[in-house]
Amino acid sequence: MDSEAIGAVRELFAEIDAAVPRDPDAQTNHARELFELLALEGGEVEALGEPEYQRTRIDELGTWTEDPWDGVTYGIDGSTTRPLEYNNGLVVDAAHAKTAVTGDTADRTIERSGHIAGVAYLDDADTTLRSKTIETDHLTAKLVPFPESAEELQNISKAVSAVAQGLSESKQAVESLDAVDGALFLDGSVLPLGIAYWLLLDHAGNRSPAGTWDVPAEIVGNYIDVIDRQYEREQPVIGIVKTSSMSQVLSALRQKFEQHDVRDDSGRLLDAPWVRDHQFISEVLRHNDLDYLTYTSWFVQCGQEINGQLYEVLEPLADRLEHGEPSDYRRAFCYVRLPRDGELFRIEAPHLMVQDEQRRRDIQLKALKEIAQRRGVPRAIHRADRIARISRENRDTIEEMIERTESSYDYNWDGRWSDLTDDTDL
Repeated sequence: MDSEAIGAVRELFAEIDAAVPRDPDAQTNHARELFELLALEGGEVEALGEPEYQRTRIDELGTWTEDPWDGVTYGIDGSTTRPLEYNNGLVVDAAHAKTAVTGDTADRTIERSGHIAGVAYLDDADTTLRSKTIETDHLTAKLVPFPESAEELQNISKAVSAVAQGLSESKQAVESLDAVDGALFLDGSVLPLGIAYWLLLDHAGNRSPAGTWDVPAEIVGNYIDVIDRQYEREQPVIGIVKTSSMSQVLSALRQKFEQHDVRDDSGRLLDAPWVRDHQFISEVLRHNDLDYLTYTSWFVQCGQEINGQLYEVLEPLADRLEHGEPSDYRRAFCYVRLPRDGELFRIEAPHLMVQDEQRRRDIQLKALKEIAQRRGVPRAIHRADRIARISRENRDTIEEMIERTESSYDYNWDGRWSDLTDDTDL
């Protein structure tokens, strides 16, 4: 843009800036006042105890000495090529998942193994695409055809990528369990929400890929097996969600306002101006001291509404749950904000593991300890990301492996596919 264009934009943004009703401190106070109203009943998110936010020195968290799972920590991450699209309608994604181990006494033998899932969609009656499994010394690679009748999906490319990532990560997690002896960190949610949503749609009588395809149930079932096994050993499964487009907390807050007729000083029904939960919680946790982490208490996601009816996320697989009802396997979560750049993480654990108040506190402090030590994602996840990563160069090489059709050129790809499974809109 030239100086004239920049000047015009400056005037536009000056108008926008003048229209913002609160300065940063006032906006934070406003967010905190609304946050406390999450204690109200109703909505699809409930507080575990009173909604609270607090700050603790980073060095104090990083040296927490009462850690029940001190020593070796495990992390699982899966990297994808991102959807590769070709001019004949073919959509492919390959995901590579690894398990990392950190700690002074870590046995890294498990890091040799890995799982690769290649998922391919081609709606062509003449295709000969079939499932195939390849075994090497340390890797299992599986080719999975995506159902051709997927017209009801809003974004087939995104769905293909979610299945590839979910299948590779969940298979890697299950087959790593014999070697895991401590806290297990997942890069992302403790449940693959988008794929679980397909099961719910089918359970509610709606069309979804899960209606004629057993892979979604296999993926979600793998996550259930990991949760059950870790619960039996009194070892946590902790998800770290770095980016999210969700607005579940905000939606629940608005439902609470309406149910309890909460109004502002002018008599209008109270509302929250944010679009995403991450924006809202970032304001609640805003603090300028770089020596502290700020974090919230725990909440739990109660269910998913479909056609006006509320379902528990794992209701379709209730028969597979070994340690309670679907409500016991809800996603419980809290938030932590990093001080330097304001990045927000959502820390997740199965409700089953945090129903006891002391254990809930221990799991939170374990996650905060690992985050504090790196001032970022826990070391085990960071290492898993490094050893599983599919680089841009890898992706380009893989894309060229399809020789029978040309790839579709995409000017707009920016590489941000880290929150694929944090979205039910697949």
